[in-house]
Amino acid sequence: MKKLTSIILALIMLFALVACSGGNTQNEDTSAVSDTAAESATESIADTTPETEEVKIDNTLPFNITVISGTTGMGFAKLMSDAKEGKASFPYNFEIVSGADVVAPAIINGSTDIAAVPTNLAAVLFAKTKGEVQILAANTLGVLYVIENGETVNSVSDLAGKTVYCCQQGANPEFISNYLLTESGLKVGEDVMLDFTYNTPDELATAIATGTVDLAILPEPKVTATLAQNENLRRAINMSELWNEVTDGLPLIQGVIVGRKAFVEEHSAEVAEFLREYEASIVFTSTNKEEAADMIAAAGIIPKAPLALKALPFCNLAFISGADMNEPMMSFFNVLFNANPASVGGALPTEEIFYNAK
Repeated sequence: MKKLTSIILALIMLFALVACSGGNTQNEDTSAVSDTAAESATESIADTTPETEEVKIDNTLPFNITVISGTTGMGFAKLMSDAKEGKASFPYNFEIVSGADVVAPAIINGSTDIAAVPTNLAAVLFAKTKGEVQILAANTLGVLYVIENGETVNSVSDLAGKTVYCCQQGANPEFISNYLLTESGLKVGEDVMLDFTYNTPDELATAIATGTVDLAILPEPKVTATLAQNENLRRAINMSELWNEVTDGLPLIQGVIVGRKAFVEEHSAEVAEFLREYEASIVFTSTNKEEAADMIAAAGIIPKAPLALKALPFCNLAFISGADMNEPMMSFFNVLFNANPASVGGALPTEEIFYNAK
C-alpha cells in the first residue's frame, strides 16, 4: 500500500511539473506572437496612413511679367534666358519697360500679372486697387550712394556745412536722404543743403561727371556709369549702410515683386514655383556675375554688359519673402508716409499688402 501511495505521489508530482512547464512555454509563445502582431499592426498603420497629396502645377500657365529696366529688373536675367531656351517651368511673357509709369496701368487693368517695381509704387498700387495688389518678395535693397568729386567726405557728419545735389525731388531719393540726414543729427536746410537743380538722374550725373558739382546722391547703375566718366569721383557714403545704422539693422528695401491678388490666389501653387525659380535666378545673378552681365545686356535691362558687370556688386540684389519682409518694409513705408502720404497712396498700407505664403 505504501508502495502504491509512493507511486501515485510520484505521478502527481510529475504531472505538476509538466503542467508548469507547459504554462511557461505557452506564455513565451504568446509573448512572441504579441510582438509580431504589434509589428504587423504598426506596418499596417504605416501602409494605410495617407501620404501628403502632391500639389499639381499647371506648367502651361502663362505668366505676364513686366520688368523695369535697371536694378529692379537685373535679377530676372537668368529666368528670362531660361524661358527663351524653353528651360523654365512656365511660358513666361516678359515685357521690359523704361519706367514705373508704364507698370501701374498694366497691373491695374490686368494686362500683366507680375511686375518688378519700386517699393513705394507697390503701396500706391495697393491703395489704388483697394488691396488687389500684393507684394510677393523683396528683390532690391538700397541703391543710393553719395558720390564726391574730391576726398573731403568720409562720413555723414562730414556733410555739415555742404550742399549736396539730389535728384527726383518729391520721390524716394529726397525722402530717404532727408530721413537719413535728420536721423544722423543734421538739419536739412540748416546744417546741410539739398539742392534739386539737376532733378533727373541723367542731368545730375552729367553735372558731377563734368565737375559742375562736387557732391551728388545718385542710384545704381547710374553711379557706376558716372564714376567711369571721371576718375576723380568716388563713393563717399553708402546710404544703405547708413539706413542700417539708424534703423538698428533693418535693410532698406527699394525694389519688390508685386502680383495681382486674384491671379496669385487662383494660381497659388504656380506662383510658389515662380518664386522658387525667381529666387534661383537672383542667386545665379549674384554668384555668376560675368555670365549674368551678358544676360542682363541681352535682355535689355542694362544697355551694356561691362556696365552691368561693374554695377552688380553695388546693386544689392536680394530675395526676401514671407514674414521676413514685413518689418523692414513697414519701416520704410512709415518713413515715406511721414515725408509725404501721397508717396504711399495716401495712407499706410496694412499688412494685407504682403503675400506671406512660404
